Order: sequence, then C-alpha cells, then structure tokens
Amino acid sequence: MEPNPIQNILHTTALKELPKFTGDPNQKVTQFINAVEHIGSFAGLNESMLHSLATIKLEGSAFNWYHNNQAHLQSWRDLKQHLLERFKPSLSATKTRLKERKQQPGESLDAYYDDIIDLCQQVDHNMPLHMIVDYLQDGIRNDLKIHVKRRLKMLNDEPTPAIFLKIARDEEELLNEIPSETQQSIISPQPYFASVTAATGKQRQSSETSLHSQIPQNTRITDYTHTLNRSRAYRPRSTQLNQFSPCLICQRSNHRTIDCYHKQPRGCYKCGNHNHNIRNCPQVFQ
Repeated sequence: MEPNPIQNILHTTALKELPKFTGDPNQKVTQFINAVEHIGSFAGLNESMLHSLATIKLEGSAFNWYHNNQAHLQSWRDLKQHLLERFKPSLSATKTRLKERKQQPGESLDAYYDDIIDLCQQVDHNMPLHMIVDYLQDGIRNDLKIHVKRRLKMLNDEPTPAIFLKIARDEEELLNEIPSETQQSIISPQPYFASVTAATGKQRQSSETSLHSQIPQNTRITDYTHTLNRSRAYRPRSTQLNQFSPCLICQRSNHRTIDCYHKQPRGCYKCGNHNHNIRNCPQVFQ
C-alpha cells in the first residue's frame, strides 16, 4: 500500500510545529503533552507514533531524564504519566507564581490573561470568579490598572474574567489613541519640587558668580566671606504653589480635568457631550 502524500505532509508539519521541551521551569509540561495529543488527533497518529513524536522533541534535562529512565517509558501512556510526575510544578510553586505574575513589557493583554487563567486552573479548578479577577487586575500593567479598577468598581454586578478582559481591552485601545507625549504627562508626571530645587540652585549659582565679579582685587578675604554669607542669608519665599485651572467636570482647582475622579470613561471632558472626544470638541478651537 502506497503511503498517503497528505498523511506524510501532516506528519512532517506536526514534527516541525511541535515546540521542544527542555524541562525548564518556565515551560509547562501540560502544554507540551496537550500539544502532542492535539497534533496526534489532527494527523491521526497512534500511541506508538505519539511516543516517538514526544521523545524526538525532548532536550536538555528532559532528554537526560528520559535517557536514564528509558526502560520504564516504552509507551505513550507511561511517558505521559511520568512526565507529569517529574516536571509538573508543585502546588505551592504554582501559587507563588500566580501571586507574583505581572504583565511584562511588550506582552500582549491576551497572553497575560490566558496565563493567569491557566495558573488559576492549576491552583484550583473551582476557584471563585472574583478571586480570578483580583489576580488579573493585580498583575496588569500600571498604566491600565487604575482605569480598569475604577470601571470595575462602577459595575452593579460582580465582575467576571470575561468582563475584565473586555474593559481592559477598551482601556488599552483608548490609551493607544492618546499621543505618547500626553501619556508621559499623565502616567509619570515629574515631581514639582524637583524642578523648584533645580531652578533655585541655578539662581543661587548665578548670583554667586555675579558677586565674585563685583569684589575688588584688594578686598580682604574676611570682608568677602562676610559679604557672601549675607547674600546667602535666609529669605522667606512665598508658600503659594501653582494652581491648576478649574476642572471642567467638578470645578475644583487642585487637579487637571483629565485626572478628575468623576470623569466618565467616554465622552468629551470640555463640553460633556458623549458623541466625541475632547480632541474633536468644537469648543477647543473657539
């Protein structure tokens, strides 16, 4: 019987696409096993071929482990069982990873969401939905966290992971519409007193330089020191700080309109209409 060319293509593709498993703690043995069985189901492979496919993809410490225990791993069922016993992380390690899991720079929101859901399922298949949402919002990146938490608190019903993902996607899309320069001013504003200190230091340096230039060459050092100390004498400064323009939402002057706690997630902050954003508001250009 001649081999089926389509079957050969499926086998070649399965062998090429299956990722290698090295036994690294960052790799999930369950994902490797599920990938092997999924490809086997798609390509119509029997258990003997699944065993061969999995062993070919073992590297590093995983291959060394298989080589040392090869006599007891002759079937796919035995190999799968012992792979789980050897490389599946303990429950305490999974809990620790779940608590410390943060969305990494450049990591997509969907990838972060899927990994948190998978870790929650490993810890407890019956974990309450509100606990899963708590883990999701604790690890999301900082520029989205405050906005997502604010919108979740506004819900009348208990939030679910699906609702969290929808809100997070909306906030991420809204944040991507804001220019990068504006994002920097919103997310990480420079401290006020740092600029005041720098400006004061420059003024003091310039005043001392001008004072040096005005001292005659034959003036005694003690007279110069006395004059310099007098120039450095304490002078009370005004304690009044810069005030913001009145907020267009609540009319207070201690914050900007874009930082207002009472702002709505959609609509214009200038005129209050919900059919456009402030960048398109006709009142801005009047």
